[in-house]
Amino acid sequence: MRVCGVIAEYDPFHRGHLYHFSRARELTGADFMVCVLGGAFSQRGEAMLFQTFDRARMALENGFDIAVGMPLSFSCAQANRFARGGVGILHQMNLVSHLSFGCETDRLDWLETAANIMNRPDGGYVMKLREGLATGQSFAKAQGKALLEAMPELPESLISSPNFILGLSYIRELKRLDSPMIPVPVMRSGSYHSLDGGPLASATAVRSMLMNGDEEGAMDACPEPSGLIIRQAVASGRIHPPDGLDRALIASLISDSRKALRRSPEVAEGLEQRIHQMARLVTTRRELISLVKSKRYPYARISRALSHLLTGASDFPEAPEYARLLGFRKRAIPLLSALARTGFPIIDRPARAGWPGLTDDMRAEELWALGAGKPPQSAWRQKVIVVD
Repeated sequence: MRVCGVIAEYDPFHRGHLYHFSRARELTGADFMVCVLGGAFSQRGEAMLFQTFDRARMALENGFDIAVGMPLSFSCAQANRFARGGVGILHQMNLVSHLSFGCETDRLDWLETAANIMNRPDGGYVMKLREGLATGQSFAKAQGKALLEAMPELPESLISSPNFILGLSYIRELKRLDSPMIPVPVMRSGSYHSLDGGPLASATAVRSMLMNGDEEGAMDACPEPSGLIIRQAVASGRIHPPDGLDRALIASLISDSRKALRRSPEVAEGLEQRIHQMARLVTTRRELISLVKSKRYPYARISRALSHLLTGASDFPEAPEYARLLGFRKRAIPLLSALARTGFPIIDRPARAGWPGLTDDMRAEELWALGAGKPPQSAWRQKVIVVD
C-alpha cells in the first residue's frame, strides 16, 4: 500500500495546491493521500484567515483521504521545527511511504546534497556560518550564504526561497529520523507570497483579495470545492481578520510579559526586553513588529514569539507526541484502522485526551474564534469531518 503525506496550511486551498496534490498522487502512485495541517496560527506566527476545520474540509473535498492537525508548538514555528512536527507525525504513523512537497526546484539531488552538508557540516561551512552571524545576519540568511559557498552550483535565488528552505528542512528531518519515507518534490508554479491575481494566485494573494472585497478574483484562484467552503465561511463571518487579536495582544504585553515571552523558543538575547519596551508605543501588532525587527530578528520570528505569548503556549516537546484527527473520507476507514494499530495517538476527541500540548492547541483555536468575532466555546467539542 502506498500512502503519500503532505504537510501544509491551506489558508486557503487554491489551484496551485490542487496541482501539487495531483502531481504528488501521480508521481507516487498513492492509494491514499494524508495531509498534516498547521493549526490556528501559521508558521509565520499570524492567525490563519480560515478556521482549522474549514481548511481541513477544503483538503478533503479536493481529494485528500485523511486530514490531521499538527500541535501548535510545531505549526507556529520556524522551518526546521515545523518540519520536525509534520515529518515526525507522518513518520510515527508507520504507514506513510512518500512525502511530497512543493518547491522552487525539483532537483532532489540538490536537496539531498544540501541536507547532508547541513546535517554533517564541515569546518568551512561552520566558519562561513559564524562569519554571517557575526555581521548581524539572521540565522536563516547566514545559513543560506554558507550553503551557497559549499554548493556553488545552486542558483543564488534558491537559497532564500521559502519552499526550498522548507523542503530542505523536510529532507534533513527524514535523514535525522532515518525514515523510510521517500521525498518527492514537485516544481512550484507561481510566486510564493506574490500578490498577483489570476488562476495561479498564491494563498497570500487570495487572502488579500478576500480582505479587499474581491471575492470573484479569489474564487478564480480556487477549485470549486474550496470556493464553496470559502463562500460559506465569508457569509457566516467565520474568517479571522489580520488585526482581530491586536488589542488582546497589546493588553497582554503592557503587563510584565517578559517571563512568558522567554518561554518561546523564538526569544533569545534579551528580545523579550525590547518587545516589552516597544509595546507601550503602538496600537497594532504590525506596528510593534516593525519597531522590534532587525537583521538578527526578522518579522516572522517576532510574530511567532508574540503568538506564543498570546496563546500561552508552554509545551515545546522535542518531537510531536500526537496528532488531532480533523477529518477523513469514508474510503479511508481501513487506513484509519491500520493507523490505530501503530500506537501513535491520533486524537479524535480532545476533551477526553490528556496530552499537555492539547491545552495549548485548544486555547489557540478559542483565541482564533474570539478574533473572528465568534464565541470561543466549541473548540474542544468540534466534530471530526466525514466526507463520502
